[in-house]
Amino acid sequence: MQPDTSSEHFALHIVEQLRSGGHTAYWAGGCVRDQIMGRKPKDYDIATSAKPEEVVAIFPRSQKVGAAFGVVLVRHKKFQAEVATFRTDGVYSDGRHPDSVRFATAPEDAQRRDFTCNGLFFDPVTKEIFDFVGGQQDIAAKRLRAIGDPEKRFTEDHLRMLRAIRFAARLDFSIEPQTRAAIDHMQNRIATISRERIGEEIRMMLEHPTRQKALETLAAFAPMFTEVFGLPSPPADFGTVGRLPAIASRTLTLAGLLCDFYGELNAWPEEIISTLRTKLVLSNDETDALSWISRGLPMIARWEDLTKAATKRLMADHRWPLLETLFCADEDHAPELLAFRERLTVLREETIDPQPFITGENLIALGAQPGKQFKKWLEQLYDQQLEGQLKTREQAENAARELISKASE
Repeated sequence: MQPDTSSEHFALHIVEQLRSGGHTAYWAGGCVRDQIMGRKPKDYDIATSAKPEEVVAIFPRSQKVGAAFGVVLVRHKKFQAEVATFRTDGVYSDGRHPDSVRFATAPEDAQRRDFTCNGLFFDPVTKEIFDFVGGQQDIAAKRLRAIGDPEKRFTEDHLRMLRAIRFAARLDFSIEPQTRAAIDHMQNRIATISRERIGEEIRMMLEHPTRQKALETLAAFAPMFTEVFGLPSPPADFGTVGRLPAIASRTLTLAGLLCDFYGELNAWPEEIISTLRTKLVLSNDETDALSWISRGLPMIARWEDLTKAATKRLMADHRWPLLETLFCADEDHAPELLAFRERLTVLREETIDPQPFITGENLIALGAQPGKQFKKWLEQLYDQQLEGQLKTREQAENAARELISKASE
């Protein structure tokens, strides 16, 4: 195999090798759609008449990753591409996978795919597009349409309803009326999908710059929105989410969503955070971050009245960038953002997390008996240090002696 300089060249090489072996081979799906739309594909999938064992014979280092469905992963150095045999699917009894497949032709393969924009084939050698489903017309009209009967497509895999919403937002397409009606009619079936699959689909939706449009579209299907997030209803608008940076984590976007629903002056109910964790299979770090943000937002919303020590403690936490971003994303704070940022600059110049002058060992050395008062004293002394009231270790030791003396009286 010759060295390749890009994933596109690698995908072309795969097609050429399959064709030299007497097989039909095309680029398929999203990479074709993206090229038609003038976008650079992130990856390339190949569809072929070659059976899996024939693909492996041509590419001995390849791996069968979905042998039952005719899928082989071909790798070379840092590049990889999925090569799938043309097929038609049998019944989907589990709402996810077909019970059986039959290797077939390119037109038949196109008919089993989800949306017309994803059902296109392209021959990179002859530069010919093969469109058996009207995908080019729908792309030109910026229309997301299910292939064939939309209810059949969504019955085969209920997650396709969420995929339709994500694709429509990401591609800036409208959802075709019959496809939209099928989602509306079948949306309650999303509850049968595994939480892991829903969580991954929502992660891709929330981490993309088109997250606001995706959420607004999902909100139009209120029962599905409630099932996915566990909120009693969609928020009135998604303004905070819309003002987040283009690159934002799922945690930050979920926090923005909760801001839009509950506002920032009240901590979010812990049961909602717990529900989100279950619904979207959040990690411990994501769950803890949402709880921390929930406690911090009401504090930072009153930043002018917050003590220097309390502000520095917030800023020293590794989750502070999330809190600061959310505060700045609230349009109500626009008039005060300059003063807010100036305050943060001043605090950073003072050092927000200096090493404490006094530790538990210091207290013992000064004659204190270990006990429950230790934590209170250490926090009190460190707050005084953060406030600038204790500027040297000597001052801190004198303050500690005074605390110990008062306790012994």
